[in-house]
Formats: sequence, C-alpha cells, structure tokens
Amino acid sequence: MIHHYTSVETLALILKYGKIRFNRLDLVDDVSELEGIAQFFSTHIFVSCWTEEAEESIPLWKMYTPNMAGVKISFPKNLFKRKFVPAFNEANYGSNQDYWGPLSKEETFTDNYIIMNLFDKPNSFYKKIVYRNDYPEIYKSFFVADEKGYHVKNTFDLGLYKKTQWEFQQESRFTLLAHPLLPLDHPLVNHSKFKQMELVNYCMSYGIGNSVEYIDVEIDSDKLQNIIVTTGPLCSHSNEIIVESLLKIYAPNGTAKRSALKGIIRK
Repeated sequence: MIHHYTSVETLALILKYGKIRFNRLDLVDDVSELEGIAQFFSTHIFVSCWTEEAEESIPLWKMYTPNMAGVKISFPKNLFKRKFVPAFNEANYGSNQDYWGPLSKEETFTDNYIIMNLFDKPNSFYKKIVYRNDYPEIYKSFFVADEKGYHVKNTFDLGLYKKTQWEFQQESRFTLLAHPLLPLDHPLVNHSKFKQMELVNYCMSYGIGNSVEYIDVEIDSDKLQNIIVTTGPLCSHSNEIIVESLLKIYAPNGTAKRSALKGIIRK
C-alpha cells in the first residue's frame, strides 16, 4: 500500500472526479529539487508524491494537512486505471508497439505536450526517492547539446533524487515526463501536427517550458471504491462526519478510520 497526506477538500475532489493531480516539479515545496536540472526542464516533470510507510508520520501530518486535521489516503501501488494504447506513428514520437499505461493515446499526445514515459521501464512512472546530496552533478550529466540541438539522457531518472534533509518523508512518487509542443498556429508549425511533433527538440533547445501546471490521471474505479481514509490526529468530529458522508456517496466500499495519534497530540 502507498499513502498520501492531504486535506478533506482535496479528498472530496479525488472522490468526485476519480483522479489524482500531478503537479509540476517547479511548483513543489522542495525548491532544491531543481538543482542540476536545466531551469526550463523542471516544467517538463509532473509528480504525485506518496510514501510506502504505513506508520503515521507526525511531520507529514503537520506539513501536508491543514493543522493536522486532514486525511491520509491509502491505495495499492497499482491504483491508476490501465489504458490500452495501440501502436501508432506521429513524426517518430508515437509508439511502435502496443502498450498499457495510465493515460490514453489522446491524453498522452495532446496539442500542448507529449508524455514520453514508457510505463514498463524501471523508474519511468513509479519510483522510490533516493536521498543524496550530490545529485545536482548527476543531473547535470544528463543534459547534452550538439549540432542538432538540446538532448536529455536518463530522462526517467529525473525527479529521482532529493537531499538527505528530506529523508524523513520516505517518499515514493509517480512521475510524468511531458515535453511541451509549439502551438499549432505557430509560424514554424503552420497547423501541421507532424511538424509540431518534429519540433519537440526545438522547444528543448530554446528553453520553451510547459504552461500547464498540472495533469490529472484517472484512478482505477475498483481501487477508488476500496480507498482507505485515515482522519488526522486533530480532525474535528464534524470533518470526520464529512469524510464518512463522502465515502458513502462516492466509495461505499471505502474505509474510514481515526488516526492512531488521536488524543495524544495537544492542539
């Protein structure tokens, strides 16, 4: 199982829409994560942050739920809906084989970006954070430039590292690598989808980042229906009622329980 600390309001949105939001890496709380990553490239990486630690964490309650009154949601690691993507070719950025992943073809190849993850590769979609302080130098070695433009190697290891000061989080995360595309009405594209795909490296070479700040990914309905929700140590009785009501409406098979820290932390 994996666990995510959040607010009751966010829980309501997750249950109603059945999706998890991936936020852009340059907008997360650890500013130092960007060290060693080319400045614009931080807008290519979208993350959803979790932990495999089942025991409740007071720091995570404090940092990621309002006044320790939010919730911890728990799912199996394969919580996302599996979608079939048939082989196709669009300017060599399509897939040459069928595969299953958490995004459909339409969600993977949009007018604004293309998702480059290969979901069956290690560290491509789900990864456990490695805590070490020298990772900026590791990241810098990933970025190379030649006569054809700007290139990135080891792309699936981007977003893998954090400084040791954050080790208390014991974080695991899902990542999406979304390369931005020039608008279809851009003079270089001239409304050609083929040309838009062909110019992916142009965007990387000239530091064109993503304007979108998040990507929502659909949860498997069976997993959503069996969600486990732990209310926070300082969660009010009224919020506990709200959580129970949300589950009754959207996930009748879900489980609500109180924090094991309830009553031992003073407001």
